Amino acid sequence: MSIVDYSVLASNTGCGYNPPFKSDETGLHGKPEFPIAVYHADVTDNFVSWHWHEELEFGFVTEGSILMECGNERFTLHKGDIYFLNSNTLHALFRSATEKKSVFRSIVAHGSIIGGKDDSVFYRKYLLPITSNRNLRELIFTPKDSNYSKLLSHLQNIWNSVNIEVTDYELIVRNELSAIFPILIQLSEKEIPAGSTASIVQETRLRDILNFVHAHYAEKITLDDIAAAAFVSKSEVLRCFKSITGQSPISYLKNYRLRNAAYMIQNTAYSINTICELCGFDDHSYFSKSFREMYGCSPREYKHI
Repeated sequence: MSIVDYSVLASNTGCGYNPPFKSDETGLHGKPEFPIAVYHADVTDNFVSWHWHEELEFGFVTEGSILMECGNERFTLHKGDIYFLNSNTLHALFRSATEKKSVFRSIVAHGSIIGGKDDSVFYRKYLLPITSNRNLRELIFTPKDSNYSKLLSHLQNIWNSVNIEVTDYELIVRNELSAIFPILIQLSEKEIPAGSTASIVQETRLRDILNFVHAHYAEKITLDDIAAAAFVSKSEVLRCFKSITGQSPISYLKNYRLRNAAYMIQNTAYSINTICELCGFDDHSYFSKSFREMYGCSPREYKHI
């Protein structure tokens, strides 16, 4: 299994083309018979946009530091730090403003590898207490933590085993994950501050908004359309989006279109004009200007980078 750039994960949308930036769990991580995948993400000049997935996610920083955002919470992780993200946790990852490099490795694994069927003792005793705990959204581990060395060793072994698909890597991965879960179980039983009801409501609304934007980004979308899709007022859309992502929904839509255009320029045979239209731009001059502002070059120059 080759290393995959985590910032170009696929999602399902219309318009005859599936863009490389997913939001929800519609994408497949790994193989249907063994749902786990490893990713190498250099977010120095890129970022992993807001998304969530049914799978559990583990990661560790390999160069510099990264900024991880989970709902309204923000964490700066430095080289060596480990993170855990629970199932369906809304999150995004960016370059830390203080670093020249921001690189991390992640493991995205479906709980069924550990839990098996819903009526199994492994599911009820070990997986469900984790995935059903709404207050357990993320965990951060630093070298000062007692379980740090064990966790890092397990995660590195999983990442390397999956990446090169060593002999019997499925058994290795399951065993390593099984060694991690007692640590998660122990931590999940501790007192974890409950998230505010307002924050949970905002995150739920943002998921609806992101799903709509990602499904219809190639069409003309107005703030009214977004509000109608989320069944809230325009002011609530603006408040919710700004509170969590720090930007307006229209700015996010523009950036999302540009990122998909950049991917299509380098990975498809479509002409620049066709890509412009497929990504929701009806003004080619505006598209070229916006693209240059974001990437520092024209769309045609970007094709040969």
